[in-house]
Amino acid sequence: MSKKNMDFNKNKKFFWAIIVLALIIGFFWSKKLFAPAPFRQALQINQVLIEAEVAQSLIEQYRGLSGRQSLETNTGMLFNYQDKQVREFVMRNMNFPLDIIFIRDGQIIKIAANLEPEGSRPQKIYQSGEPVNQVLEMGGGFCEKNQIKVGDRVLLN
Repeated sequence: MSKKNMDFNKNKKFFWAIIVLALIIGFFWSKKLFAPAPFRQALQINQVLIEAEVAQSLIEQYRGLSGRQSLETNTGMLFNYQDKQVREFVMRNMNFPLDIIFIRDGQIIKIAANLEPEGSRPQKIYQSGEPVNQVLEMGGGFCEKNQIKVGDRVLLN
């Protein structure tokens, strides 16, 4: 075999090795094995400490807590917005009830409590009713259990 053919075969093997490696990395990346840990924010309402995962991207905001099996005690998901608007949420593909807490400038303005899960085509829309710049999703019954009500302050820790 000529040197030219040997170099070609060597380059061909290298090329295919790179392709296979890229596919393997892509597979694991898609499975979030290499994905960065979610950004978390510590909050406090009254004397209750909360650890909230922050939904940063539009995809994370759309997905919310959909598809998860459960939440740990005093954990939730926080949605931060740059502006104040009336916000709408649904219980798409949820596996457990939620309390949705609508917040404007650090004060709770509305609580939608113990919302039942819906499938992939939710029928019920839960609206803030007033412009808000944050929404906090917590496990169903959280607000009742912790005596959290409209008017309470939400502090970022």
